[in-house]
Amino acid sequence: MAYVDSDYYKNTYKGTLIPDDELDNKLELAGDNVDTLTYNRITGTGFNNLTPFQQDKIKKAVCIQAEFNYQYGNYLDLPVDSYSAGSVNVSFGNNTNGIKTPNSVVHYLQQTGLTCRIL
Repeated sequence: MAYVDSDYYKNTYKGTLIPDDELDNKLELAGDNVDTLTYNRITGTGFNNLTPFQQDKIKKAVCIQAEFNYQYGNYLDLPVDSYSAGSVNVSFGNNTNGIKTPNSVVHYLQQTGLTCRIL
């Protein structure tokens, strides 16, 4: 589920990285990633039933995840988490529940209380 629309991404988050023709798709995918990272608790609770603080952190996490997916999309589906060639080493952040994501997304979502495995 897309917890963020293009208006929020462009005007509130001030995102400019994702082109307009890909924006809705990337935000939708990022929302699905966030659902997986939060064990679908947002869907179960209902986004509108969360506190404004939780909603804010989720929206920021979705924007960051969307940009991460846009920048590294071709590499995220590879069956490896890192790659080394000589002195070059590339690693794709956390791999939580099968979702590759930057630390900042995990940190925003941890603040919501929705990422704990036991509730």
